Amino acid sequence: MKASYFGCMGYLEREKFPAGWPVPPSFYDPDVAMQSYRDGMAECRLAEEVGFDWVSLSEHHYSGNRTTPNPAVMAAAVAQQCQRVRIALLGQLLPILNPVRAAEEIGMLDNLTEGRLVVAFMRGTLSEDQVYDLNPNEGRDKLLEGMDLVLRALTESQPFSWEGRYYNYRTVSVWPKPVQRPMPPAIVATRSDDTIKYAAENRLGLGIAYASVDAAVELVEKYRGWCEEAGWQPAPDDIVYRGGICLAETDAEAEDFLNSLHARGAERGLSISSSLARAVLAARSGARYDSRADNDPPASAARPPRAQLNFVGGPETVADQIEELHHRCGVGVVDLAFQQPGMSHEGVMEQVDLFGRRVLPRMKELGEG
Repeated sequence: MKASYFGCMGYLEREKFPAGWPVPPSFYDPDVAMQSYRDGMAECRLAEEVGFDWVSLSEHHYSGNRTTPNPAVMAAAVAQQCQRVRIALLGQLLPILNPVRAAEEIGMLDNLTEGRLVVAFMRGTLSEDQVYDLNPNEGRDKLLEGMDLVLRALTESQPFSWEGRYYNYRTVSVWPKPVQRPMPPAIVATRSDDTIKYAAENRLGLGIAYASVDAAVELVEKYRGWCEEAGWQPAPDDIVYRGGICLAETDAEAEDFLNSLHARGAERGLSISSSLARAVLAARSGARYDSRADNDPPASAARPPRAQLNFVGGPETVADQIEELHHRCGVGVVDLAFQQPGMSHEGVMEQVDLFGRRVLPRMKELGEG
């Protein structure tokens, strides 16, 4: 079983952010931002040193909690610092991107990493429907067409034209081609039936984020069923789970940290109002939304801190939790977010070191998949 370090690259002074999203640029300090990236790089290097198999980067916008609006740029930088681990682009938000440009970035990165790249495609959070002028009702179909286009652009050996509903190109001829043939390992990060089925039918992996074990079991069962219908069986590395972690020397110390986390409230700079969240959800499904009929009190659309933490406790407890996920869901790669609200860079480094010494050996015993 493999471990992946999620390189959040969070801005160091997130406690100064307002609760709501987006975070105003007035909160940006260049010295703090540059140090944040230096600390993030150090965390990635330590993860490689202690035995992590992957380092992952994700695309997020308008929030210093994840200072990676272009994960391809961040992945290229990390790849120069980390020489062994796979660099996992988890992932690109295709509905708000140019798919041909996304394919070109994948080709470049696979060459720069000398064939160490893993890629993922996803739709993004509710707030990210608000960037780059995306119509939320079109996001799902743009994701599906975008994936079709990226897959063909990466694997086609001759120039081709594309005439689709959302994308039209006279000529597509991506250079450079990926080192890995026909293309780097790819997953679809989703909980929706249509995109789970798309992953299975196209022999792509499945990515699940921050779900309970029971929910993950249900999603993986659907995926495996559609894989069987498509005539193939996914390997362990084809099932990737991202979760938050709070690791300490003992269960009691981890719970003490969680109690202080609860007292501070949700992570700053992520929450959108409940009315906006419901409006976006309605737009995504094509339903009508009338704010005048919305009598619910204002609420954060971001998950509460505890809901972001899927692995909590001392090393033995966390190892047991990961082992349960592996045995019940067949997860082969666990992608771990150590940067929690209120966690310092030093605290992240201590947790990563502890994980490498006390948890990773247990994971390796579960097999190399």
